[in-house]
Amino acid sequence: MAVQEHFEGFDTQPDEMSRSAHKRQAQKIRNFADKIANLGDEAFKRINFIDNDIKEAFVIARKLKRTSDERRRQLQYAAKLLRDSDYQSIFDQVDNVNATSKEDPNTMRFEIWREYLILAGVEGINDFCSRILDTDRNKLRNLVKKASDEVKKDAADKVNVRTLFKFIKSEVKRSGINVPDLSAKVKELKNALKQD
Repeated sequence: MAVQEHFEGFDTQPDEMSRSAHKRQAQKIRNFADKIANLGDEAFKRINFIDNDIKEAFVIARKLKRTSDERRRQLQYAAKLLRDSDYQSIFDQVDNVNATSKEDPNTMRFEIWREYLILAGVEGINDFCSRILDTDRNKLRNLVKKASDEVKKDAADKVNVRTLFKFIKSEVKRSGINVPDLSAKVKELKNALKQD
């Protein structure tokens, strides 16, 4: 009688991921793609994408209407690109952005205020100075100009953009005012720029 020397039984680990595990991972990445697409403009700009194709896929998706099929399909494509890449570093960066927002719930409003100052120029500076009367107007004007130049040149390291954010935050803390929600004004300014 022949003796079986080796048996590949149920106790061995499968080489490939099970179909349900694969689906769960795909859904996790798809949800994560939604999270990236819904980040604020400044938070999105801070993400260092490992692949330019992935970044471009999200840039296109963010321009599409949130409830449209085009956006859904574009985000499926972006999720596919993420799946085929080493996406963990992007996951970590997005988690850090969200952690910052949780630490200070005004973070997004500071970012929007900074964006408003850069887009509105003198009008934005006047608005800021009318809210915080004793602010250093010259310093603010210089910071806005330098930050604006960095944005126009699409500089890789936006030192002045970050410095402007810190200045806004410190002035608000010093004066004790409530951080205004300027998202409607920023949207208005962006729409006006698109029409020009």
